[in-house]
Amino acid sequence: MTTPPSGPVQVVTGAYAIGVADPDRIALINEATSVQLTFGELRRRANRVSNALRERGIGADDVVVSQQRNGIEHFELLLGTFQIGAVMVPTSTHLTPAEVEYVLHDAGAKAIVATADLAERLAYSNITLPALRFAVPSLAAPGWTSFSELNAFSSDDVPDDRRTGVQMYYTSGTTGKPRGVRRKAAPVSPDLVASGMASFLDVFGTLADPPGTALLFSPSYHAAPGTNTIAALHRGLTVVIQPKFDAEQALAAIEQHRVSVANAVPTHIHRLLQLPERTRSAYDLSSLRGFVVAGAPFSRTLKARALEWLGPRVWEYLGSTEGVAAVVSPQEALEHPGTVGRPADAVILDESGQQVPAGENGTIFFRAPGSEFVYLNDNEKTTKAVRGDGYVTAGDLGYMDEDGYLYLLDRRVDLIITGGVNVYPAEIEQRLAEHEAVRDCAVVGLPDPEWGNIVVAAVELNEDVSPGDTLSEELRSFCRQTLAGPKTPRRFIFRATLPRTETGKMLRREVREQLVLESAHPSEPS
Repeated sequence: MTTPPSGPVQVVTGAYAIGVADPDRIALINEATSVQLTFGELRRRANRVSNALRERGIGADDVVVSQQRNGIEHFELLLGTFQIGAVMVPTSTHLTPAEVEYVLHDAGAKAIVATADLAERLAYSNITLPALRFAVPSLAAPGWTSFSELNAFSSDDVPDDRRTGVQMYYTSGTTGKPRGVRRKAAPVSPDLVASGMASFLDVFGTLADPPGTALLFSPSYHAAPGTNTIAALHRGLTVVIQPKFDAEQALAAIEQHRVSVANAVPTHIHRLLQLPERTRSAYDLSSLRGFVVAGAPFSRTLKARALEWLGPRVWEYLGSTEGVAAVVSPQEALEHPGTVGRPADAVILDESGQQVPAGENGTIFFRAPGSEFVYLNDNEKTTKAVRGDGYVTAGDLGYMDEDGYLYLLDRRVDLIITGGVNVYPAEIEQRLAEHEAVRDCAVVGLPDPEWGNIVVAAVELNEDVSPGDTLSEELRSFCRQTLAGPKTPRRFIFRATLPRTETGKMLRREVREQLVLESAHPSEPS
């Protein structure tokens, strides 16, 4: 069991500074290997990584791509690159070698660090790799060096001339070619920026106040869990790392390690609530201050069930790789069902860039600390997303009520126009998710000569539910109870599984492309 330190907690933030002020505090626990690392040891390892990379020619603005599964080495590399001004690019472990090559080339990477099985796949594929290649923990392949060597033979002294670096996440690619979201490095010390990152968690009230423990079960390469987890570490919390999400194992970890905060997506909450009540109640969750939920639309019904189960411990924010627009507390969620929060500085704009009145739909633009960015190598996309007055957008559609509370509708790219009517897939998906037969669903628009597009629902069913025309009619009737006619799917297509990213984001583009292909070749099996 992880026991938070007793007595007064030193008011020191930033993992580097905590490593000096409180070196014996536990920083990281890897559940898969039972390895624990103190803040002092983490600081020394980060210093060795910094010095080793510099010895190999990596410096300010140089790009290091990371393709790692959840583990301690991710944080060693992150802290090591961050204090020498380098750019670390975390990438999905599900990318094909060709997709990794695209990121390497697009980002201009000088080095890559990959978990051994992923490194092996890259090593024996016909792609161009940087000269500097490191495998975690090691790989017997030409040109690859063991990552442990960075920690074995370099000095653990604080590197000279420390400079602040950045992380550059790539957009998920659900709407086309991924683009790097590039921010400028702050012209101040890494310690000051690390302390500022810790203060980001203030928006969640006292969730992240030390002492405490944060649970990481989402992939660390994704912006939401990655950012929240490094912020928790800089705050002084112990981070418990799980290799992947498993609903019951997450509850077991909360009990065993006295977890205080966990980052989740709505899919995780859905999976937790699918556990039998007797299973959920078997675990002691009294240490939990809250789940922080983001990454996909959080339906009113699912959120209400989560609040009923956990009480006022469910927070939500509207965020993306591009930044955080709004945060909603449990109390606000109960008082304003469906809202994603009351942003400090956001506007709803129409197609011409004019602000719309309260209650009218448009594109959400927001300003927040650190939200300024450019899309790497894509000036046209940057121009559409970043205004000259500091407002930026991730392409989300929504509206603001009279009290300034923001409501999310969908992504602009997923908007369906059928017979001249705007239809938001997320609204229909949320309704379908309330049906007892539905495990998951994706709503897309398919071309139609009469309507322009028709609304089609791809549905993944719960066990022991039989697909067919009868169920389609039942689901259609269920939708019509709360949704207008144009929003009701004209077709229901049943699937064994639907494609989601590891972070819970539905890949509607993949669903749409597959359905279009099947429509063009109806005789071919799906």
